[in-house]
Amino acid sequence: MNVRIAAGIALAFLAVFGLPSKLTLPSLPRVAVTVTEPSPEMKTKVAGVAEALRSASPVDRAIWASVWEKAAIVVAGDAVSPEIAFTDTRSLRQFTVLALDIAWRRLGGNKAGKYTGLREAVESVLGETVGSEVVPVTPDVRRSYSDAARAVAWAGIHGE
Repeated sequence: MNVRIAAGIALAFLAVFGLPSKLTLPSLPRVAVTVTEPSPEMKTKVAGVAEALRSASPVDRAIWASVWEKAAIVVAGDAVSPEIAFTDTRSLRQFTVLALDIAWRRLGGNKAGKYTGLREAVESVLGETVGSEVVPVTPDVRRSYSDAARAVAWAGIHGE
């Protein structure tokens, strides 16, 4: 008997009669991304990100949150690293574009424009917290970027 026909019969049987009571199916592992809850002020700033991702799948939300949480960790790491990776805000922007291109677009398979308003919402958050001018990365700028990145991650998971 053809495998497709057998599978079709089995599916039809299950659809009509349900699963046998002693048969249990394995469950898929859950994807969990832990993000820090931002301040009320930051929640307000990332509301546009949350709105843009409202229709996102749980997988896309997990990828989004993970990318931004990791970006926050990388930038915060300059505070304790002997070699400084980010000298000015231009290098922070380049890192952000590269990280999102690799993780969100290439690995996550999300095309630019998939979520209407997402790019603009993120640019607004970063503009409000880090600024749009090219300035040296100070501990305050690093902290602001990390806080914003964590808030953007939070908005992807919790900002409904």
